[in-house]
Amino acid sequence: MGCLQSVACKARVRREQIVVSDVSATIEPAATAIEESSPVVLRYRTPYFRASARVLMPPIARRHTWVVGWIQACNHMEFYNTYSDLGV
Repeated sequence: MGCLQSVACKARVRREQIVVSDVSATIEPAATAIEESSPVVLRYRTPYFRASARVLMPPIARRHTWVVGWIQACNHMEFYNTYSDLGV
């Protein structure tokens, strides 16, 4: 869970000192909507994805800065567009 690869460049910090707890992720219960207002572009409006977590960090030395953030990724996606009785 999570990626702690950037820890390697921080002096005197071990992965065991970073604790991720209380992870929560939800996707809005709505279908993907397709907007066809343009003659050349299809626009997909996907449900909102929300995530939160509690991250416990070790003490930070002076003049050091940590940035903790999320990366949302997808490893597979399929779209099927149905055009009434004209096809898919």
